[in-house]
Amino acid sequence: MEEFLKFESAYSDQNNKIAKEFKRKGENTYLDHAGATLYSEIQIQNVFRELSTNLYDNPHSMNMSGKLTEDAVDLVRYRILDHFNTNDQEYSVVFTSGATAALKTIAECFDYRDNGTLAYLQHNHTSVLGMRCFSEHYTEVKIEDAFELYSTENIEEDASDSGGNGLFVYPAQCNFSGTKFPLSWIEKTKKRKLNKLLKAPCKQWYVVLDCACYVSTNELDLSLWKPDFVCISFYKLFGYPTGLGALLVKKTSEEVLVKKYFGGGTVQMALSSQNVMIPRNRLYERFEDGTLPFLSILAVKHGFDTINRLDLSFDLISKHVFSLAQYTYRNLIMMHHANGQPVAELYHDTVFDNRSHQGGIVNFNLLRPNGEYIGYSEVLHMANLHHIHLRVGCFCNPGACQRSLKLQTNEVIKHYKAGHVCGDQRDLIDGYPTGSARISFGYMSTKEEADKFLKMIETCFVDLPMRQKYPRNWKHMNDHYQRLFKISGVQNTTTKPVRDSSTQSSKDIVVNNTVSNSDKSKSNVKENKVGTLQQILLYPIKSCGAFSASESWELTPKGLKFDREWMIVNSSGVCLTQKYCKRMCLLKPEIDCIKKRMKLKFKGFPDAEIQIDELGEERKKYLCQSKVCGDRVLGWDCGDVISDWLSECLEIPGLRLLRQCDSDEYSEKDSTGNLSFANKAQYLLINSTSVSWLLDQIPEENFTEDINTTILRFRPNFVVDLRKSFAENDADEFVIGKLHFKVAGNCTRCQMICINQETGESSKEPLATLSREFKGKVNFGIYLNLDVKEDVKITIGSDIIRK
Repeated sequence: MEEFLKFESAYSDQNNKIAKEFKRKGENTYLDHAGATLYSEIQIQNVFRELSTNLYDNPHSMNMSGKLTEDAVDLVRYRILDHFNTNDQEYSVVFTSGATAALKTIAECFDYRDNGTLAYLQHNHTSVLGMRCFSEHYTEVKIEDAFELYSTENIEEDASDSGGNGLFVYPAQCNFSGTKFPLSWIEKTKKRKLNKLLKAPCKQWYVVLDCACYVSTNELDLSLWKPDFVCISFYKLFGYPTGLGALLVKKTSEEVLVKKYFGGGTVQMALSSQNVMIPRNRLYERFEDGTLPFLSILAVKHGFDTINRLDLSFDLISKHVFSLAQYTYRNLIMMHHANGQPVAELYHDTVFDNRSHQGGIVNFNLLRPNGEYIGYSEVLHMANLHHIHLRVGCFCNPGACQRSLKLQTNEVIKHYKAGHVCGDQRDLIDGYPTGSARISFGYMSTKEEADKFLKMIETCFVDLPMRQKYPRNWKHMNDHYQRLFKISGVQNTTTKPVRDSSTQSSKDIVVNNTVSNSDKSKSNVKENKVGTLQQILLYPIKSCGAFSASESWELTPKGLKFDREWMIVNSSGVCLTQKYCKRMCLLKPEIDCIKKRMKLKFKGFPDAEIQIDELGEERKKYLCQSKVCGDRVLGWDCGDVISDWLSECLEIPGLRLLRQCDSDEYSEKDSTGNLSFANKAQYLLINSTSVSWLLDQIPEENFTEDINTTILRFRPNFVVDLRKSFAENDADEFVIGKLHFKVAGNCTRCQMICINQETGESSKEPLATLSREFKGKVNFGIYLNLDVKEDVKITIGSDIIRK
């Protein structure tokens, strides 16, 4: 018996770290994590530090702060997909106000077609029952029926090509009892298993996995399990923010959601005079009506960061909460009054032997020595007196409550007529319970809290001396558990199926910036020497100062070696540029290829250095993500020392320096070749003769600087002298030395060229003159691409041939 009641800790030194971030608990014992888990104090501090140090605007706005918000929100989308081990090629993230709103969205938009059916498991949340309002046909799937049905060996119950769409909704974990339902049901449902229960079988089945309860303390791997729709709420995972959730939609199932209403930001075009509307292309753009709660969305990042900071994983959290629940369940079920009668009646389909079948929830009612029920309101009052926070009632799960309490439908109606409604204190009617008490554990829960709860039960509700023994119905409880889970062949619901080889985690992908050749008429200009390569410039850190090669430089399949291989991101993970921080141009890198070091200089500060050779295995643990020109990129974090130096120089807290991943394990190549953190193409060419022409057009009283300073404003890689202004615009190909570069289009300019790269000061020129001279079409310079399979060299002074 001693071994049976023993607690086995899943944590090592995590408890000490966690305690430092939850000091506000004090003498309180918080045991309602299935209702809402707690946020860390440092987590909240970091949320508001970010808000107080960044300027965020409506993401629908096109200004700098609006774009910053849009990028930061998209990075949270990527972070969510990473967490569930999938990517934006397989799932879309639609932000909602919570899991309930996600379910409501599906209910309103799901296309059942002819004779389609909504099927839902008996132990679903009330929010799932509300989905019946939008379905003409629906059926409840009883727990025993579900286990029996999915245990049969035959794969397809019905291979008919007729019928509508079926939608099966079930929770990955029951919020009433903590039972985990097999994720293998997802694929079996798609094999039309449920058609056996229907009078009118469905041709195609889709699965909604309600994960609001499950993902708060468990790992969900969407590279293994493929539900069509996943519903979550973030306060269940991190405690904060509230009022925010997400609907994850499998890309191949998007067409079955047919949305009628459209709100602001969801259309490409709409008319007020006619009922004409063209929706946006991406699913989340069509479904996120109006302005998103963008500040709340940005807070999600700090929830993920907290889990990482505390050296936790959701698999470890699952072990932790199960150990606590198992310990509590076993001690509670062994409690007996002095006369040998049980203290508690527990409502579970498992006996807490396997965390694959059971989560961190214990549900019960207490009994007096004579066998009478103690009302849950009395339990709640005594718990409050002892500063124990638990929950009572039916927990918005009518099916689980009715089944667990063995209430007939007419009895539930009788209770209502007697005055009992959801959420009230009418705990007993005719001596029989209308609900129960529930405790639930989170990642910050402790054994001391479980002990305090058990001590309260013993002190307040046990007729002493307490006796500890197995309950009389222990064998029956085990048999019931065996019948449900063993007959289905489900020994472990986390048994992993064969991974789909076509699926890559978003952790394995770098989205590369590419450009397509612009449409332009082919020129018949003959090959001839038109100029000389004057200068080679690279920008090791994106949007920072230039480094000028002395004689020659290596070209890689991505571009100039080390060009834009690093970038600085803010506390939201968004790439920092001179649009937001002009001081970046004053940060001057110097590369020493022999010593394999890069020195960083910033006036008024001591120099900093980082290595530029291959990263060690220890450094490669720190994989981060960001966005560059709308594309997702991954990079290695370069450490705290250089990041702190950058924050001090640029006067922005929380900056990090990332280096682009270049390993095949983390990169994806496409037909146009790899890119670094560059914006559009591999190379940017500027004709110095065109710059001279431009300087001649700018009134001297508005602009006084030499040509070399002006050239740096355009941030070129190659500075050439083509002897004729804008000769670069008439070519399809340039041969520099022996290297053939394809012209990839013109470079459209923005306010970035108004920043003097030597001083960081801004002016209206030369953008104003370019706009005036070219009637608003502000193009200056051309993009080039070079298709090479291995590294080559380019040399200053090389002749240039135009084709």
